[in-house]
Amino acid sequence: MLRVWKRGMYIAAGFICFGLGVAGALLPLLPATPFLLLSAFFFARSSERWHEWLVTHRTFGPYIAAFREKRGLTAAQKRRIALTLTLTLLLSFWLVPRWYARLLIGVIWFFWMIVLFRSRTATEAVVFEEAD
Repeated sequence: MLRVWKRGMYIAAGFICFGLGVAGALLPLLPATPFLLLSAFFFARSSERWHEWLVTHRTFGPYIAAFREKRGLTAAQKRRIALTLTLTLLLSFWLVPRWYARLLIGVIWFFWMIVLFRSRTATEAVVFEEAD
């Protein structure tokens, strides 16, 4: 009984972390990759099917693979992240009326662009083949 309960808790934690990872892909201050890695951790301990689904996911699988293999993000992934971050922060910049909040948004954008483009760049993306 305890084993079934523990497995259920791991699966639930995996889905919660996956949801936070998806939100992190859309929100600039919430990191996506740590939550996706946690989700993979929880799924690996509870469900082989869900773990396999996550690590071979078309969108999120390459980020997990890049971290596991310590090879960095591809240039295309970095551009996609930079575009999403820039658009989100521009919207925030436009909606915030205070000059000091706008300055903080600019500093946050600048910091994350430096972190993103100074990090290692992979030469090629991992392509998952679908099983027949």
